[in-house]
Amino acid sequence: MRLRMGFQVWAQFVTWERLMAVGREIEGLGFDGLWSNDHLVPLAGGPDGVVDDLEGPIFEGWTVIAGWAAATERIRLGCLVSAAGYRNPALLVKMATSLDHMSGGRMTLGLGAGWFEREHRAFGFDLPSVGDRLDRLEEAAAIARSLLDGETVSHAGRWFSTDGARNDPAPVQDRLPLLIGGSGERRTLRIVARYADAWCADGGDPDMLRRKNAILDEHCAAIGRDPARVRRTAGQLPALVRANRDDAVAALAELLVGHGLPWAAALSTAYSSPFVGTVDEVVAALRDVAGAGIEEVMFDLPLPADRETLGALAGPIRTRLGRLLA
Repeated sequence: MRLRMGFQVWAQFVTWERLMAVGREIEGLGFDGLWSNDHLVPLAGGPDGVVDDLEGPIFEGWTVIAGWAAATERIRLGCLVSAAGYRNPALLVKMATSLDHMSGGRMTLGLGAGWFEREHRAFGFDLPSVGDRLDRLEEAAAIARSLLDGETVSHAGRWFSTDGARNDPAPVQDRLPLLIGGSGERRTLRIVARYADAWCADGGDPDMLRRKNAILDEHCAAIGRDPARVRRTAGQLPALVRANRDDAVAALAELLVGHGLPWAAALSTAYSSPFVGTVDEVVAALRDVAGAGIEEVMFDLPLPADRETLGALAGPIRTRLGRLLA
Protein backbone atom coordinates (compact mmCIF):
# COMPACT_ATOMS: atom_id res chain seq x y z
CA MET A 1 0.00 0.00 0.00
CA ARG A 2 1.23 3.48 -0.87
CA LEU A 3 -0.48 6.67 0.20
CA ARG A 4 -0.79 8.81 -2.91
CA MET A 5 -0.39 12.58 -2.61
CA GLY A 6 -1.68 15.40 -4.79
CA PHE A 7 -2.68 19.04 -4.60
CA GLN A 8 -5.82 21.08 -5.10
CA VAL A 9 -4.10 24.18 -6.42
CA TRP A 10 -5.83 27.48 -5.72
CA ALA A 11 -6.22 29.34 -9.01
CA GLN A 12 -6.68 32.68 -7.25
CA PHE A 13 -4.27 35.59 -6.77
CA VAL A 14 -1.85 34.12 -9.33
CA THR A 15 -0.86 34.70 -12.94
CA TRP A 16 -1.63 32.12 -15.62
CA GLU A 17 2.06 31.59 -16.29
CA ARG A 18 2.77 30.84 -12.62
CA LEU A 19 -0.24 28.51 -12.40
CA MET A 20 1.04 26.46 -15.33
CA ALA A 21 4.58 26.46 -13.96
CA VAL A 22 3.49 25.08 -10.57
CA GLY A 23 1.66 22.26 -12.34
CA ARG A 24 4.87 21.28 -14.11
CA GLU A 25 6.77 21.57 -10.83
CA ILE A 26 4.35 19.29 -8.98
CA GLU A 27 4.60 16.71 -11.74
CA GLY A 28 8.39 16.97 -11.81
CA LEU A 29 8.53 16.14 -8.09
CA GLY A 30 6.68 12.89 -8.69
CA PHE A 31 3.35 13.66 -7.04
CA ASP A 32 0.25 11.74 -8.08
CA GLY A 33 -2.53 14.27 -8.64
CA LEU A 34 -3.03 17.81 -9.87
CA TRP A 35 -6.49 19.18 -9.15
CA SER A 36 -8.30 22.43 -9.85
CA ASN A 37 -11.51 23.45 -8.11
CA ASP A 38 -14.83 24.69 -9.45
CA HIS A 39 -14.96 28.13 -7.84
CA LEU A 40 -15.70 31.40 -9.60
CA VAL A 41 -14.82 33.83 -6.80
CA PRO A 42 -11.87 33.54 -4.38
CA LEU A 43 -12.36 31.98 -0.96
CA ALA A 44 -10.46 30.36 1.86
CA GLY A 45 -11.56 28.44 4.90
CA GLY A 46 -10.56 26.91 8.17
CA PRO A 47 -11.95 25.85 11.54
CA ASP A 48 -14.07 28.98 11.86
CA GLY A 49 -15.76 28.52 8.49
CA VAL A 50 -15.25 29.82 4.99
CA VAL A 51 -14.09 33.39 4.47
CA ASP A 52 -16.37 34.08 1.51
CA ASP A 53 -16.06 37.83 0.98
CA LEU A 54 -12.60 37.93 -0.59
CA GLU A 55 -12.08 40.09 -3.65
CA GLY A 56 -9.52 39.34 -6.34
CA PRO A 57 -8.67 37.37 -9.46
CA ILE A 58 -9.42 33.69 -9.97
CA PHE A 59 -9.25 31.46 -13.07
CA GLU A 60 -12.03 29.02 -14.07
CA GLY A 61 -11.22 25.46 -13.02
CA TRP A 62 -11.90 23.44 -16.16
CA THR A 63 -9.90 25.84 -18.29
CA VAL A 64 -7.05 25.45 -15.80
CA ILE A 65 -7.15 21.67 -16.31
CA ALA A 66 -6.91 22.17 -20.07
CA GLY A 67 -3.80 24.27 -19.53
CA TRP A 68 -2.25 21.61 -17.31
CA ALA A 69 -3.15 18.88 -19.79
CA ALA A 70 -0.99 20.66 -22.33
CA ALA A 71 1.76 21.58 -19.85
CA THR A 72 2.26 18.15 -18.23
CA GLU A 73 2.80 14.58 -19.39
CA ARG A 74 2.24 12.07 -16.58
CA ILE A 75 0.33 13.36 -13.57
CA ARG A 76 -3.39 12.64 -13.16
CA LEU A 77 -5.74 15.60 -13.55
CA GLY A 78 -9.18 16.51 -12.30
CA CYS A 79 -11.51 19.09 -10.77
CA LEU A 80 -12.14 18.68 -7.05
CA VAL A 81 -15.13 18.88 -7.53
CA SER A 82 -17.54 20.26 -10.14
CA ALA A 83 -20.78 21.69 -8.79
CA ALA A 84 -23.69 19.70 -10.23
CA GLY A 85 -25.76 22.82 -10.86
CA TYR A 86 -23.23 24.64 -13.04
CA ARG A 87 -23.33 22.35 -16.10
CA ASN A 88 -25.57 19.68 -17.55
CA PRO A 89 -23.82 16.40 -16.61
CA ALA A 90 -23.88 15.24 -20.24
CA LEU A 91 -21.87 18.33 -21.17
CA LEU A 92 -19.55 17.71 -18.23
CA VAL A 93 -18.84 14.15 -19.42
CA LYS A 94 -18.03 15.49 -22.90
CA MET A 95 -15.66 18.05 -21.36
CA ALA A 96 -13.90 15.42 -19.26
CA THR A 97 -13.62 13.07 -22.23
CA SER A 98 -12.15 15.77 -24.45
CA LEU A 99 -9.57 16.50 -21.76
CA ASP A 100 -8.90 12.78 -21.40
CA HIS A 101 -7.88 12.76 -25.06
CA MET A 102 -5.88 15.97 -24.67
CA SER A 103 -3.98 14.54 -21.70
CA GLY A 104 -3.45 11.03 -23.04
CA GLY A 105 -5.86 9.35 -20.62
CA ARG A 106 -5.19 11.15 -17.32
CA MET A 107 -8.56 12.65 -16.37
CA THR A 108 -10.83 12.04 -13.40
CA LEU A 109 -14.33 13.52 -13.46
CA GLY A 110 -15.10 15.07 -10.07
CA LEU A 111 -18.71 15.85 -9.12
CA GLY A 112 -20.32 17.38 -6.05
CA ALA A 113 -23.57 18.95 -4.87
CA GLY A 114 -22.38 22.58 -4.80
CA TRP A 115 -22.64 24.84 -1.77
CA PHE A 116 -21.09 28.32 -2.14
CA GLU A 117 -24.02 30.77 -1.94
CA ARG A 118 -22.15 33.94 -2.90
CA GLU A 119 -20.72 32.28 -6.01
CA HIS A 120 -24.11 30.94 -7.11
CA ARG A 121 -25.70 34.34 -6.66
CA ALA A 122 -22.92 36.25 -8.40
CA PHE A 123 -23.05 34.11 -11.54
CA GLY A 124 -26.79 33.60 -11.76
CA PHE A 125 -27.16 30.02 -10.48
CA ASP A 126 -29.96 28.94 -8.17
CA LEU A 127 -28.91 27.41 -4.84
CA PRO A 128 -31.68 25.01 -3.78
CA SER A 129 -32.06 23.46 -0.35
CA VAL A 130 -29.56 20.83 0.78
CA GLY A 131 -32.04 18.05 0.07
CA ASP A 132 -32.72 19.35 -3.43
CA ARG A 133 -29.02 19.72 -4.12
CA LEU A 134 -28.47 16.10 -3.17
CA ASP A 135 -31.36 15.06 -5.43
CA ARG A 136 -29.71 17.02 -8.23
CA LEU A 137 -26.33 15.42 -7.52
CA GLU A 138 -27.84 11.94 -7.69
CA GLU A 139 -29.54 12.74 -10.99
CA ALA A 140 -26.28 14.14 -12.40
CA ALA A 141 -24.29 11.12 -11.19
CA ALA A 142 -26.73 8.68 -12.81
CA ILE A 143 -26.49 10.46 -16.17
CA ALA A 144 -22.70 10.73 -15.98
CA ARG A 145 -22.32 7.05 -15.01
CA SER A 146 -24.48 5.88 -17.91
CA LEU A 147 -22.64 8.02 -20.45
CA LEU A 148 -19.24 6.96 -19.16
CA ASP A 149 -20.42 3.34 -19.44
CA GLY A 150 -21.06 3.89 -23.15
CA GLU A 151 -24.86 4.01 -23.01
CA THR A 152 -27.19 6.23 -25.03
CA VAL A 153 -29.02 8.36 -22.48
CA SER A 154 -32.48 9.89 -22.72
CA HIS A 155 -33.53 11.41 -19.44
CA ALA A 156 -36.32 13.77 -18.41
CA GLY A 157 -35.82 14.60 -14.75
CA ARG A 158 -36.51 17.43 -12.38
CA TRP A 159 -33.05 18.92 -12.82
CA PHE A 160 -31.65 17.70 -16.14
CA SER A 161 -32.80 16.41 -19.50
CA THR A 162 -31.06 14.60 -22.33
CA ASP A 163 -32.44 13.12 -25.54
CA GLY A 164 -30.32 10.40 -27.10
CA ALA A 165 -27.07 11.75 -25.65
CA ARG A 166 -23.92 9.71 -26.37
CA ASN A 167 -20.34 10.16 -25.28
CA ASP A 168 -18.62 9.66 -28.62
CA PRO A 169 -15.64 9.36 -28.88
CA ALA A 170 -15.18 7.29 -25.76
CA PRO A 171 -12.44 8.28 -23.29
CA VAL A 172 -8.88 7.12 -23.87
CA GLN A 173 -9.03 5.22 -20.57
CA ASP A 174 -11.02 2.00 -20.47
CA ARG A 175 -12.88 3.54 -17.52
CA LEU A 176 -12.58 7.27 -16.90
CA PRO A 177 -13.06 7.50 -13.12
CA LEU A 178 -16.07 9.28 -11.66
CA LEU A 179 -15.17 10.80 -8.28
CA ILE A 180 -17.89 12.16 -6.00
CA GLY A 181 -17.02 14.57 -3.22
CA GLY A 182 -18.84 15.05 0.07
CA SER A 183 -19.25 13.32 3.41
CA GLY A 184 -22.97 13.16 4.12
CA GLU A 185 -23.61 9.74 5.60
CA ARG A 186 -27.21 9.09 4.54
CA ARG A 187 -27.35 10.53 1.04
CA THR A 188 -23.94 11.46 -0.36
CA LEU A 189 -22.18 8.24 0.60
CA ARG A 190 -25.11 6.24 -0.78
CA ILE A 191 -24.73 8.07 -4.10
CA VAL A 192 -20.99 7.33 -4.01
CA ALA A 193 -21.66 3.63 -3.45
CA ARG A 194 -24.02 3.40 -6.40
CA TYR A 195 -22.24 5.48 -9.03
CA ALA A 196 -18.66 6.47 -8.18
CA ASP A 197 -15.25 4.95 -8.79
CA ALA A 198 -13.75 7.16 -6.08
CA TRP A 199 -14.92 9.09 -3.04
CA CYS A 200 -13.36 12.33 -1.78
CA ALA A 201 -14.02 13.14 1.86
CA ASP A 202 -14.26 16.75 3.01
CA GLY A 203 -11.18 16.58 5.21
CA GLY A 204 -11.81 15.23 8.68
CA ASP A 205 -9.79 13.67 11.47
CA PRO A 206 -8.84 9.97 11.29
CA ASP A 207 -11.69 8.83 13.55
CA MET A 208 -14.25 10.60 11.36
CA LEU A 209 -12.68 9.21 8.18
CA ARG A 210 -12.68 5.70 9.62
CA ARG A 211 -16.35 5.97 10.56
CA LYS A 212 -17.41 7.31 7.17
CA ASN A 213 -15.36 4.66 5.39
CA ALA A 214 -17.30 2.02 7.32
CA ILE A 215 -20.62 3.67 6.40
CA LEU A 216 -19.62 3.72 2.74
CA ASP A 217 -18.81 0.02 3.01
CA GLU A 218 -22.31 -0.57 4.39
CA HIS A 219 -23.93 1.34 1.51
CA CYS A 220 -21.90 -0.73 -0.97
CA ALA A 221 -22.94 -3.97 0.73
CA ALA A 222 -26.59 -2.94 0.62
CA ILE A 223 -26.53 -2.83 -3.19
CA GLY A 224 -24.21 -5.80 -3.63
CA ARG A 225 -21.16 -3.81 -4.67
CA ASP A 226 -17.63 -4.72 -3.62
CA PRO A 227 -16.49 -1.82 -1.36
CA ALA A 228 -12.93 -2.25 -2.65
CA ARG A 229 -14.09 -0.93 -6.03
CA VAL A 230 -14.50 2.58 -4.55
CA ARG A 231 -11.15 4.30 -4.05
CA ARG A 232 -11.00 6.39 -0.85
CA THR A 233 -9.49 9.89 -1.02
CA ALA A 234 -9.63 13.01 1.13
CA GLY A 235 -9.19 16.71 0.51
CA GLN A 236 -7.07 18.21 3.28
CA LEU A 237 -5.95 21.55 4.65
CA PRO A 238 -2.61 22.91 3.43
CA ALA A 239 0.67 21.33 4.45
CA LEU A 240 3.67 23.39 5.45
CA VAL A 241 6.95 22.00 6.77
CA ARG A 242 9.56 23.75 8.89
CA ALA A 243 12.07 22.81 11.59
CA ASN A 244 9.43 23.52 14.27
CA ARG A 245 5.67 23.89 14.33
CA ASP A 246 5.61 27.56 15.35
CA ASP A 247 7.66 28.55 12.31
CA ALA A 248 5.49 26.38 10.07
CA VAL A 249 2.28 27.94 11.40
CA ALA A 250 3.66 31.46 10.94
CA ALA A 251 4.76 30.71 7.37
CA LEU A 252 1.36 29.33 6.36
CA ALA A 253 -0.49 32.18 8.04
CA GLU A 254 1.61 34.69 6.12
CA LEU A 255 0.83 32.86 2.88
CA LEU A 256 -2.91 32.91 3.63
CA VAL A 257 -2.81 36.63 4.38
CA GLY A 258 -1.61 36.99 0.79
CA HIS A 259 -4.95 35.47 -0.24
CA GLY A 260 -6.90 38.15 1.58
CA LEU A 261 -7.50 36.52 4.96
CA PRO A 262 -7.24 38.68 8.07
CA TRP A 263 -4.28 37.70 10.23
CA ALA A 264 -6.43 36.12 12.97
CA ALA A 265 -8.31 33.91 10.48
CA ALA A 266 -5.09 32.98 8.71
CA LEU A 267 -3.43 32.02 11.99
CA SER A 268 -6.44 29.97 13.09
CA THR A 269 -6.47 28.06 9.79
CA ALA A 270 -2.73 27.40 9.99
CA TYR A 271 -2.99 26.11 13.56
CA SER A 272 -5.87 23.81 12.61
CA SER A 273 -3.99 21.86 9.94
CA PRO A 274 -2.39 18.64 11.23
CA PHE A 275 0.00 18.82 8.28
CA VAL A 276 1.73 21.99 9.47
CA GLY A 277 4.87 21.29 11.46
CA THR A 278 8.04 19.24 11.33
CA VAL A 279 8.74 16.30 9.04
CA ASP A 280 8.04 13.96 11.97
CA GLU A 281 4.70 15.60 12.72
CA VAL A 282 3.54 15.53 9.10
CA VAL A 283 4.59 11.89 8.70
CA ALA A 284 2.60 10.99 11.83
CA ALA A 285 -0.48 12.87 10.59
CA LEU A 286 -0.35 11.20 7.18
CA ARG A 287 0.15 7.78 8.76
CA ASP A 288 -3.01 8.35 10.81
CA VAL A 289 -4.98 9.28 7.67
CA ALA A 290 -3.73 6.20 5.84
CA GLY A 291 -4.62 4.08 8.85
CA ALA A 292 -8.20 5.35 8.55
CA GLY A 293 -8.42 3.77 5.10
CA ILE A 294 -7.59 6.75 2.90
CA GLU A 295 -5.59 5.92 -0.22
CA GLU A 296 -4.88 9.44 -1.48
CA VAL A 297 -4.75 12.92 0.04
CA MET A 298 -5.20 16.13 -1.92
CA PHE A 299 -3.70 19.05 -0.01
CA ASP A 300 -5.04 22.55 -0.58
CA LEU A 301 -2.19 24.52 -2.17
CA PRO A 302 -2.39 28.31 -1.88
CA LEU A 303 0.14 30.00 -4.14
CA PRO A 304 2.95 30.83 -4.29
CA ALA A 305 3.83 27.22 -3.47
CA ASP A 306 6.20 26.76 -0.56
CA ARG A 307 9.16 24.94 -2.10
CA GLU A 308 10.57 23.74 1.20
CA THR A 309 7.27 21.97 1.84
CA LEU A 310 7.06 20.48 -1.65
CA GLY A 311 10.60 19.20 -1.31
CA ALA A 312 9.91 17.65 2.09
CA LEU A 313 6.71 15.95 0.92
CA ALA A 314 8.39 14.61 -2.21
CA GLY A 315 11.55 13.56 -0.37
CA PRO A 316 11.90 12.54 3.29
CA ILE A 317 8.18 12.44 4.08
CA ARG A 318 7.33 10.21 1.12
CA THR A 319 10.33 7.97 1.84
CA ARG A 320 9.48 7.53 5.52
CA LEU A 321 5.78 7.13 4.84
CA GLY A 322 6.54 4.36 2.35
CA ARG A 323 8.47 2.47 5.00
CA LEU A 324 5.72 2.93 7.55
CA LEU A 325 3.05 1.58 5.20
CA ALA A 326 5.08 -1.27 3.75
